[in-house]
Amino acid sequence: MMQLRPYQSRSVDAVYEHLRTRDDNPCVVIPTAGGKTPVMATICKDAVVRWNGRVLILAHVKELLEQTADKLRAVCPEVEFGIYSAGLKRRDTSHQVIVAGIQSIYRRACELDAFDLVLVDEAHMIPPEGDGMYRQFLSDAVVVNPELRIVGFTATPFRMKTGPICTPEGILNHVCFEVGVRELIRDGYLCPLITKAGINKADFDRLHVRAGEFVADEVEDLMDDQRLVESACEETVGYTADRQSVLIFASGVRHGGHIVDVLRSRHGIEAGFVTGETPIAERDETLARFKAGDLKYLVNVNVLTTGFDAPNIDCVALLRPTNSPGLYYQMVGRGFRLDPSKDNCLVLDFGGNIL
Repeated sequence: MMQLRPYQSRSVDAVYEHLRTRDDNPCVVIPTAGGKTPVMATICKDAVVRWNGRVLILAHVKELLEQTADKLRAVCPEVEFGIYSAGLKRRDTSHQVIVAGIQSIYRRACELDAFDLVLVDEAHMIPPEGDGMYRQFLSDAVVVNPELRIVGFTATPFRMKTGPICTPEGILNHVCFEVGVRELIRDGYLCPLITKAGINKADFDRLHVRAGEFVADEVEDLMDDQRLVESACEETVGYTADRQSVLIFASGVRHGGHIVDVLRSRHGIEAGFVTGETPIAERDETLARFKAGDLKYLVNVNVLTTGFDAPNIDCVALLRPTNSPGLYYQMVGRGFRLDPSKDNCLVLDFGGNIL
């Protein structure tokens, strides 16, 4: 059985204390790669084994669902759980614990019947207002069971535009437990980062901000400059001669393709490339090669910021600016995971995010 780290055990206790003493909904804040999933799995086990409850775990990407399922098998093999996800071709509805993709179930709260507890992974994805998928499902689930409790889990408990995700009037109301990056690095639970800023920089003062983030088309037009791309690729290759797995964040599909072309034509390097439009089978094959070490460089466009677990990553290259602390944190957080093959993770910033 998986042994929780001390801070993970404290987070479980904090959730139970909150649910016991308060009527609102708590949120747990643990850094990227700090291990939120074992905490959720432990709460699931206790809810089923100790209290005969019914639990739903919600996530927004297939990779998170698969990680959660793996942890459930490790932490509580005695608990049978179902999966409801179109991407995983499973539609289980009757199990005591169900791991589900929000895109697949947001209109199906009644079909899934009553839950006692809903655990929301990457809880910052819940919109602050309106009729998004999370809000629609959770509103319907409360109608099915008015006593439903909701627990959020996130590494970034804030939104650039609206501030904290926990508010008195929100779905999540109070951060019941929080542990920081520095503490986990100090205690040996996260990999230290080394940061270097790129030599050649664009003029980011020309960018406009919309809804808290730089305008995407402007960012790509700015970064997809021949001189900047060639310089960034040359620096990246130079800095990563002794690195094993390099994850590159591009500013857009056109820009990402340009990076791949320059790496191939000027440096003789094969780089994987995944975007939101990459066919699932091709994407899965590319990610598997990268995780296995068969592909050293992987370029992506806005798809590997959450739910991508590759402990072998020892360099993250940011070929894009962001005005969002949360997005920056999610990108560099891909290198936080511990692995016997690395002592640190190098962050190369060509987007003016560090300096």
